[in-house]
Amino acid sequence: MAPSIYHIAINGITTECEPEETVLTVARRLGVEIPTLCFLEGKKQMESCGVCMVAIEGHSSFIPACASKVVDGMKIRTDSPELRQVRKTALELLFSDHLGDCLAPCERACPAHIDIPGFIREIKAGNPDRALTLIQESIALTGVLGRVCPKFCERVCRRAEVDEPIPICSLKRFPADHDLGLEDPFQLEPKTSTGKRVAIVGGGIVGLTAAYYLGLEGHACTLYESRSRLGGALDHIIPEFRLPRDVLSFEISRVVELGIQVEYGVELGKNLQLDSLRDDYDAVLLAMGATQESFPELKGIENAESGLTLLREVSEGKVEKIEGSALVLGNGPAAMDTSRTLRRLGADPVTLVMTPSIDSSLFFKTWIPDGIAEGVQVLDQSLEMELEKNAPGSVICKFVREGDRGQVEANRAYLASGVTVDLDFLESLGLETGAQGVKIDRKTMATNLEKVFAAGNIAMAGRYAIQGSAAGRQAALSIHAFLTEGDNHSEETIDIRLPNLSDEERKILFAGIVPAKENGSPKASTNQDPADFSEVMPGFNGGEALSRAELCLQCDCAAKKNCLLRIRGMALGANPK
Repeated sequence: MAPSIYHIAINGITTECEPEETVLTVARRLGVEIPTLCFLEGKKQMESCGVCMVAIEGHSSFIPACASKVVDGMKIRTDSPELRQVRKTALELLFSDHLGDCLAPCERACPAHIDIPGFIREIKAGNPDRALTLIQESIALTGVLGRVCPKFCERVCRRAEVDEPIPICSLKRFPADHDLGLEDPFQLEPKTSTGKRVAIVGGGIVGLTAAYYLGLEGHACTLYESRSRLGGALDHIIPEFRLPRDVLSFEISRVVELGIQVEYGVELGKNLQLDSLRDDYDAVLLAMGATQESFPELKGIENAESGLTLLREVSEGKVEKIEGSALVLGNGPAAMDTSRTLRRLGADPVTLVMTPSIDSSLFFKTWIPDGIAEGVQVLDQSLEMELEKNAPGSVICKFVREGDRGQVEANRAYLASGVTVDLDFLESLGLETGAQGVKIDRKTMATNLEKVFAAGNIAMAGRYAIQGSAAGRQAALSIHAFLTEGDNHSEETIDIRLPNLSDEERKILFAGIVPAKENGSPKASTNQDPADFSEVMPGFNGGEALSRAELCLQCDCAAKKNCLLRIRGMALGANPK
């Protein structure tokens, strides 16, 4: 007669159990973790995934814990290198047959990896406050980036297969604009103070973002800013007609209200020393950005003024009017911002001579019609440019365009330059440098100096604000881990992607989706006074935001944040490729 009570051992722990119990049930009662995937409590026990395999003493093969009943005297081992390899192999087999996306293409394309389908779901449900909360998990300055983001996400939106991309950037702006008008605006409560202190050098988007997330974790942060205002390029380069200063100030105040201390008029290497910061703080983040202008090789460059200097002086109120005609040479946001600013200052005509073709300018090409509507004349596909002085108060730009030589004359010329870092200065601080600036660990943002981190275009290429925001958050996560765990942090996850589809498969995927009558962003105002610096791009009202949100195809996995397949795969180091 079989005993009514069995005695087994799991990882050397002896216990009693009933004959009909499974190995998994007994292990869980003992608090022994055995990973599972297909197992569901209360359902028929049919092993299929191979993740819960365990070893039995005296047996040459492994058995599934979820479907195997105990045997009296059984000695079970739940963990070993061999078991981990078996589980890893089982997961990789599941990954190989997985069809679908963990993340939507838009999430993947976003440098900050905002949960785009998630916040659009909240807008669709009529919850702009929840949408903002979700967005703020990834970026600190939502209203800012809802206005100046290059929209990498929209370039890969699958809705374009039907009609046109979802206006993701405008939808991102919507909950921030809604919050701006509330008496009690959104603010997260910081955690209890950790007693740790962090110095952040640079009050641009990188430093502000890092301060926001470090402040939320309870760390005491001090921002050191060389100018009299926070915001960096957001404040003194991007014109107000694209980014109103009241929006920027409001979102900066949300960061500072977390208890962030700010020191103005201090510059590293002058009245602020890195060695002192390392002595006084538990961690230091260098986020002062690239500050040196970088000009292309151009014959007659001495006849051009700096477009960035003009934008900076306009933001400071130093330039209010410019008479006569003007040329702008360059490509990208700074070139068009300079051109549109010159029109508002009174320059007429303003001619933008673009170095590459409009087609190669990515998102920037969508701004060309707005500039043209404001009176900017655009000469694209212009090559072999050179400048020469013609007469006092006159400069000529000679160029080759579509195989023909041409020239355009104006009273003054501006060059929309790039920016670079001062490597000599960085090296004088004891920092190791590379071609892009400070040499850092790309996962943790740590430099060669103990306790010192660097983020933004002082350390890596990234010309857009969204890239700076992503770098600031990554630095904050790494510094938080460094301060609390003694090691640096790196966010890694498994991301399975839908494979390339055939034309027939694409037809099936998009079958039944009716093209929308209207699915675009709001249209820029082009009938305002040419001298008006007020914002030209309106936001969505509630009805418009809802109608656009309803068109989202929701390409992500609904369980991406708690998917056991991803969790088990990450824990065991499974390769999804």
